[in-house]
Amino acid sequence: MKIALRKLADIKPYENNPRLNEDAVEAVAASIRQFGCRQPIVLDVHGVIVVGHTRYKAAQKLGLEKVPVHVAKDLTPEQIKAYRIADNKTADLSDWNYELLPIELTELRE
Repeated sequence: MKIALRKLADIKPYENNPRLNEDAVEAVAASIRQFGCRQPIVLDVHGVIVVGHTRYKAAQKLGLEKVPVHVAKDLTPEQIKAYRIADNKTADLSDWNYELLPIELTELRE
């Protein structure tokens, strides 16, 4: 997978993005502040976001000039549309292991 840096100003949000992500922007910005940009924004060949709208908004909030991107040249328009939905929806299908989570959080506090 090829990842490159691209100017934030050259990236276009998908105008029909069905995901409401405003409440997550600050948390993602805090994550980027602490850990850096570790996940690329996925774009189509026209520079339109396929996945990564929240990372895009967080990068704007942080005043970043460039972000890592991957251009999905091998996906059809139908696959891109399906990927946009799947990328967001699959996170809703998982849950936490409430026996292990407190252990992880306790170790972080120590």
